[in-house]
Parts: sequence; C-alpha cells; structure tokens
Amino acid sequence: MSSLSIAAYFPWSRVVICGQSVAEKADLAVVDVRADLRFAPVCNRCGGAASRVCSHHVRAVRDLDFASATVHLRVAYRKVYCPECGGVVVEELELVEPWQRVTRRLARCIHELCKVMTVADVARHLGLDWKTVKAIDKGFLEE
Repeated sequence: MSSLSIAAYFPWSRVVICGQSVAEKADLAVVDVRADLRFAPVCNRCGGAASRVCSHHVRAVRDLDFASATVHLRVAYRKVYCPECGGVVVEELELVEPWQRVTRRLARCIHELCKVMTVADVARHLGLDWKTVKAIDKGFLEE
C-alpha cells in the first residue's frame, strides 16, 4: 500500500492536514485541515493570544485546483475569546480569511487572472459564480 500524501502542497504552518480523499473520477479532492494544537490560538483581528477556545466549527473552503481535480478544504476552526478585542472571534489561520469561502492563494490567483481576463471568463475557468469573482477582485482593488 502506498503512503503518498498531498500534504506537501499545503504549506501552511498553523494547520495540520489530517485527511484526504479523492473522488473515483479524480475530479474532486477533499482535504481535511485542522488547527495545529501545538500553537496557542491567535485572534484574527489584533494578532494577540486568545485566552480560551469557545467553540469548534467546520466549513468548506475552495482552494486552487490540483491538476484536473477541484480541491475543497474541510477546515476545522475554533472561535476564541480575545481579551484585547473583548469578544469572541475566529482564530487566525493563514490559509483563509475568516469570512471567505476561498483560500488566500486562490483569491490572489483570481485577482491576477482578472488583470488579463474578464470576470465572467475567470468565473467560468474556475467554476465559480461571477459575483464571487467580482467581490474578490474588488476587495484586492480596494486595498
């Protein structure tokens, strides 16, 4: 039995790849990601250390395609209490913004593609809704 792993293609430091599955037709890959428990949780707003974990959640996040397979990450994240901000926030995971459903590297790719293609073409190429592509590109332009 082979012990091949795709973990090397996901180089984030504060998360751990804990599972992977590929559809029979190899058109969809699902990667399970969770926070690395060796690190204390960090507030995504101020970057300070969070004092306690309040709850655990899982959400699906789209990543860059891998060969011909669409990649979805199943991200297990924690909501933490930040004493600096005075409230419950999502912990900082370098792979995704707390409110986004795409990884930061896919968002950068979308923005770069929008420089040379129309929003509709980028959406068709990546299999995303054009409104999602437009919102991501607009976010980069506002920065």
